[in-house]
Amino acid sequence: MEISMFERMQSLPLLQGLTMQEFSDLIMNLKLDFQQWEEGDLIVGQGDRCNNLIYVIDGTFESELHDETTALILSEVCTSVPHLIEPYNLFGVKRSYERSYVFKSSGSTFSISREFFMQRMLHNNIVRSNYINFLCNNLRKANALRTAVPHENIEEKIKSVIASFCLCSNGEKNVRVKMSDLADLVDETRLNVSSVLNKWNDQGLIELRRYGFRIKDFDRL
Repeated sequence: MEISMFERMQSLPLLQGLTMQEFSDLIMNLKLDFQQWEEGDLIVGQGDRCNNLIYVIDGTFESELHDETTALILSEVCTSVPHLIEPYNLFGVKRSYERSYVFKSSGSTFSISREFFMQRMLHNNIVRSNYINFLCNNLRKANALRTAVPHENIEEKIKSVIASFCLCSNGEKNVRVKMSDLADLVDETRLNVSSVLNKWNDQGLIELRRYGFRIKDFDRL
């Protein structure tokens, strides 16, 4: 059965729970900014100004994080849609995207301007509650990673550190990092970290590369 535009929009993060009347009132003055993309198209780049709520509503995309503090670069393929790109950066001092997002297949997005979101949507109690819940859930996840009980097992340490940089909890990950930097991150010797990575490589869980490694499926680690 074909899904109506209302049903599709209602499934998007922050818009769940809106009645038909509330949805109609919102879109009456909203320019529906739908865009079609091709494989390889850049949606937004790391450091770009966050001026819109951007929903990836179909397609497969790759996110890439360049962490300046650790010199670690992590890219990952995400297939879970709809996906709302970094709505927490719509406000605050920095207001820029923390990652780059590129389509790995053809796909489409839906955008809502920051001005419309502030002036119209946040006046709706349901949208405001959804937004607050979204922010709280992300803060809770970040706190959980920071306050987790330290692992004694080196493998668990490495997995925990990688997870702290991930956007998606599963799937393929490409990690580019110096072995010495990764060892510092997990508070272990370079030799111990290298030993674990070689073990995972022999088990077919990762593919070692010159400047890092590819995790075939993070769930399998």
